[in-house]
Amino acid sequence: MNLGIDLHDTLSYNPEFFRTLLKDWPFKRYIVTGTPESQRNETIEILSSYGVTRECYNEVLSGYEYKKSEMNLSHFKHMREHKLQVIKEYNIKIFFDDNPFYVSYLKDHTAVFQTILSSEYLERFKQKDPFFTCNFQADQFNYLEELDNDKIKKTLNNQEGKG
Repeated sequence: MNLGIDLHDTLSYNPEFFRTLLKDWPFKRYIVTGTPESQRNETIEILSSYGVTRECYNEVLSGYEYKKSEMNLSHFKHMREHKLQVIKEYNIKIFFDDNPFYVSYLKDHTAVFQTILSSEYLERFKQKDPFFTCNFQADQFNYLEELDNDKIKKTLNNQEGKG
């Protein structure tokens, strides 16, 4: 049961938890990042800054080469396909990622666990960049605040009609 953990906004969100999980995991352990291979040294430095040393993982699996200026919706579609290819190639059976875009795509191919980021963390990074991946999670649960019994009944009735 090989383990894969996304670096940015997953491992970086709770380094202590993931460092412990990596150290104690009895099978192969991979850091999966969208960061390009050309930035491998920077990725390893980031991991080290979180106390995730080389003994904690078998390999860093990098993203494809791209420029930040190329980050648009097609980038995320391409990256989710890239991550799926990596997950299959390295036989990753359990994968952690914060990005709902990737989680939704990968859920039918492996066991995916979405790291739910705190409101404080989301607020801290909200202004950084509209394509900073944690921004995709910001509104994921907000609809629950406005949910009421009538909306639940309507949703259930619509689902029964499809069944």
